[in-house]
Amino acid sequence: MTTTTAPSGQRGFTLAELIIVILIIGVLSTLALSRFTNRGSDARTAKAQSIMDAVRLASQAVRAVAERDKQTGPTDTVTMDGISIATAYGYPQAIQTGNGATGIVDVAGMDTSGKNNDGITLAGGGTNPLVIEVNGAATPAKCSVSYTTPASVNATPTITLTTTGC
Repeated sequence: MTTTTAPSGQRGFTLAELIIVILIIGVLSTLALSRFTNRGSDARTAKAQSIMDAVRLASQAVRAVAERDKQTGPTDTVTMDGISIATAYGYPQAIQTGNGATGIVDVAGMDTSGKNNDGITLAGGGTNPLVIEVNGAATPAKCSVSYTTPASVNATPTITLTTTGC
């Protein structure tokens, strides 16, 4: 029986070299994983920003129709796309009645029906701010858009974006 030995120019990795390679791979994977885990928060923040944009554009669209129709009193209604929208001083009211609401929620095209395709929850409304919370956030009240109906002539709605809890 003969034994063969490796040529003198070849040798394997030492234990120290293998440990160093494993550590480098571990550090790189930790950095990559941290970038991917934050994407949920980024997505919820972007969703809240798009809700704010939709609310702002919807209130401006209603205001334009109210001005055209001379419906800018403390309580009026305008019709947009076959939906009667309750207004206050020409802007949509902060109504929270779920699907079928005739205020800012319907004008902005948000779905709060049983399916809740938009993944939002409504809180407040009426004379208080209507808060549109993004579902799935760590703190939904801090990942939201609030809309307050104007309370006087020549006032505009107050629209506030909060993303500290997304």
